[in-house]
Amino acid sequence: METPEQKFEKLRITCWNNATNAFGMAYIFDKKAQRHGFYTNMLKVLGIIVPVTVGATATGYGLDSNFLKAVIALAIPLSIIQLIFSVFAVVHKWDDELAYDYEASQDLSLLSDSFKKLGNLPPKKYKKLNSKFEILNTRLKSRSQQNSKHKIKEWELRMGMHYALREFQKKCIACEKIPTSMKSTNCDVCGNFDKSLNYLLFKP
Repeated sequence: METPEQKFEKLRITCWNNATNAFGMAYIFDKKAQRHGFYTNMLKVLGIIVPVTVGATATGYGLDSNFLKAVIALAIPLSIIQLIFSVFAVVHKWDDELAYDYEASQDLSLLSDSFKKLGNLPPKKYKKLNSKFEILNTRLKSRSQQNSKHKIKEWELRMGMHYALREFQKKCIACEKIPTSMKSTNCDVCGNFDKSLNYLLFKP
């Protein structure tokens, strides 16, 4: 049977573990926000540049200009690409995903800080520590349930774990190493995240 001191210390460790996990998830959603922001901005840029370029060319060179014809020939495939991206944006709800990414990243960062403070400077009595822990843990569980609806990939989880272990100076349970950079390793728990195209495009 656990002593009161053991129960107290066990709960403190759980606070630190939750702080680590929340920190890693916050990083994941920060990176997802970066990607979705890039995609939506590119869509907006294409939507403005193509018609403006055609209009400016027609104004400057005239409707019968060979240069205008060349610009229109280039604008057609770009417009098709924009249309394809627009369909992807609607189907995958890029704007909604971007808004959620920012919200989740901020909330998880706050949760990580709160768990960290609770683990670092806990109340003297176990009952009070447990009460504060339960409040934070309920928030974390609620956020985790919402996160599960947003298609977090395995490589993202490994990347988030790597980042959190580096921040909190913890050993990985698999490779037993403390990451010192964001360079991917061959570990199946905190590595192997550099093979994704999204990671290569948006490296830390």
